[in-house]
Amino acid sequence: MESINRRDFLKGSVGAATGLTVISADRSPAAENKVVLGIMGVGGRGRALLTSLVKRSDVEIKYICDADTRCYGPAAEIIIEGHDYKPKFVQDFRKILDDPEVDAVVIATSDRWHALATIMACQAGKDVYVEKPLSLSIWDGRKMVEAARKYRRIVQVGTQSRSAPYTDKAAEYIRSGKLGDVHLARVFLMQESGPIGVADVQPIPEGLDYDLWCGPSPMLPYRPGRWFWGLWDFYVGYIMADMVHQIDLVRYLVGKEYPETVCNAGGVYHFDDGREQPDTQFTTFEFGELTMLFEASLWSPYMHRIVHLKDKTKFPDWPFSATKIEICGTKGFMCFGRHGGGWQVFEGDASVRRSKAVVSEPATLKFGSIIDAHFEDFVDCIRTRRKPKADVEEVHRSMALCHLANISYRVGNRKLKFDGSTESFVNDAEANKYLKANYRKPWIVPEKV
Repeated sequence: MESINRRDFLKGSVGAATGLTVISADRSPAAENKVVLGIMGVGGRGRALLTSLVKRSDVEIKYICDADTRCYGPAAEIIIEGHDYKPKFVQDFRKILDDPEVDAVVIATSDRWHALATIMACQAGKDVYVEKPLSLSIWDGRKMVEAARKYRRIVQVGTQSRSAPYTDKAAEYIRSGKLGDVHLARVFLMQESGPIGVADVQPIPEGLDYDLWCGPSPMLPYRPGRWFWGLWDFYVGYIMADMVHQIDLVRYLVGKEYPETVCNAGGVYHFDDGREQPDTQFTTFEFGELTMLFEASLWSPYMHRIVHLKDKTKFPDWPFSATKIEICGTKGFMCFGRHGGGWQVFEGDASVRRSKAVVSEPATLKFGSIIDAHFEDFVDCIRTRRKPKADVEEVHRSMALCHLANISYRVGNRKLKFDGSTESFVNDAEANKYLKANYRKPWIVPEKV
């Protein structure tokens, strides 16, 4: 790649980004032992992933892709500062898929593009790292799994806590039987968020391919901001978009796949901003002799999110941990913290309790953070062809629980029976119509991938 310093780059025109940096035709990724990547979507999340990727000397980020050319400059700066070369910019991600030198694609767009972009990348022979939430519907997620298997692609999902070393230790503790029989698991997302701002309709900004930006979702009149977060055709809702992390973790910890029933309670109680998804949810899932509860709110300022504890010898303040998991066994009770919070087990009776604890160790990770560790797993899987820790099928099952909760809400908070073997509801046409997302032509997830 062409070496360039940050000052020289900033003197150049971002508008000319599409003509930047042609890679030499005689360059050999195998000889350099580098994985060649393109990244699709370089808004806030995409730039966060780039910050992690540029720590690696064994990857080459050849392409930046975004429907909005204004996103190129901030994203390119990250690569220039970390790797000292200009990435090539494209608006249409299909140009990345057409390049035989590209080994894998990182998809960090909003929800609406995750399924179709993953499927198209698999069809093009590219491995995929796709951010959560995985899909807009259960059907879409299953098609992503089918594409990964048919084309023998590595598809890693951005549920990064699966790569935390303390996650495996907690799962081993439960599977060893030390908690006894587990009959109850509680999963939380209790935090404060603001209203969805809906700006007035405005002209489409220069440099934004709005048709491509909308992609599979309806092409509504342009408004700046994140107005689309409140609409089912664009988003699974703020609760489930974030809670899928904890849901994926609790599934891993207790070893469950699909529930037999789902029943949601809640609604839009706090916000008056036109959102279609609830700001309060309490969902019950029945897995035979285990019941799983989801508890979520978006109006709880007294709860706190743990990112990384400064004092590694301490645990989160469990009662006020916004993203905790509680596993209730017949011999012990486990609190598990996302974001590097570690886990803690309490044993004994109601009068005398003793604690066995494992402190989280995010600072001891080889590459510094859980996101870095997740990319380490992804790159290693590209080379070895083993399944990643957050394989698309595992996270599809986790995402399915999010969709089940939302579908119960959408049919009036009814209790629904679910058949995991067919991924459909039992004798319930009203619920089954929500198994598949509504996509806009020509951006349709195909029946046969």
